[in-house]
Amino acid sequence: MTLTDLSPPPAAAVSLDAAKAFLRVDHPDEDALITDLIDAATLQIEERCGVSLITRPQRLTKAPVMTRDGTGIYLTRYPVVSIEAMTQEETALPIETNLKARPAFVCTSPRAHVTVDFTAGYGETSADIPTPLRQGVLLLLAHLYEHRAGNIPSGFPMMVDALIQPYRGMRL
Repeated sequence: MTLTDLSPPPAAAVSLDAAKAFLRVDHPDEDALITDLIDAATLQIEERCGVSLITRPQRLTKAPVMTRDGTGIYLTRYPVVSIEAMTQEETALPIETNLKARPAFVCTSPRAHVTVDFTAGYGETSADIPTPLRQGVLLLLAHLYEHRAGNIPSGFPMMVDALIQPYRGMRL
C-alpha cells in the first residue's frame, strides 16, 4: 500500500503563532524547529487516526481485497471529499462508493493493484479541524518540544491518545 500527497496541504494544522503561544515561546530563535515539530505532530495524529486534517489531494495504490460486499479497496484516509479517478492496470474504472462511510470502500475487480486519486480532509484551515484533533496536535507538539533532546518516554502521550480516540477509524 502506498499513500502519497499529490500536493502539500495549503496550511498547517496549527499555525506557528498558535504553537508558539501554546508553548509559551516569545522569540523567533526556534521558529524552524517548531515548524518541523508541527509537521511531525500532524503526521503522527493523521497516521494514528487515519484522517487528513487539512484537505488535500492524495493517491492511494493498493491491492484489492475480498469482502462480503464484493472486491475492492478501503480508502485509508477520512473524511473523503471526492474521488477524482480510479485506475487498474492503466484502465479507468467506474467509481462506486459511499463517501460518507468510514472507511470508504471502492469496488474494483480482483485482478491487480488499484490506484485511486481522491481528496480528503476536514477543511482548508486549522479552524475546520475538530477541536480535539487540533488540541491533540498541540499537546503532541509540546511533548516533542519538551523532549527534543531525544529523551522521549516510550509510548504515545495518554492525554493526546484520549483526545483523538473518538476520531480513530477502524483499521483493516
